[in-house]
Amino acid sequence: MRPMKSLALVLMAAALFAGCQNESSSNSALEARVKKLEESNAKYAEALDFLQKVYTNQKQQAAAQKEAQEQSEPPDDAVFAVDIANDLANHQVEGPNSATVTVVEAWDFA
Repeated sequence: MRPMKSLALVLMAAALFAGCQNESSSNSALEARVKKLEESNAKYAEALDFLQKVYTNQKQQAAAQKEAQEQSEPPDDAVFAVDIANDLANHQVEGPNSATVTVVEAWDFA
């Protein structure tokens, strides 16, 4: 039984030693991957900067367009007038002249 325990201890020590060796090789592999990513980033840095400038410019233009649209819209309490004098003269109006709301219907015969 004693040789079995010593064999198990030797195997466990070998596994730990192999695991420690594996860390250094994976560490160097990790460093190689980081270096490759840094090179790739440096290669495309100018293009990424240009795209960032374009994106920022587009966002500014969209904000300016939205602001211009909001300024050009009439206020919520706006009142619009429709000239219906010709329609009144031609008797094309239904309802009383003192109505507060005028509904305008339009159609075209093709």
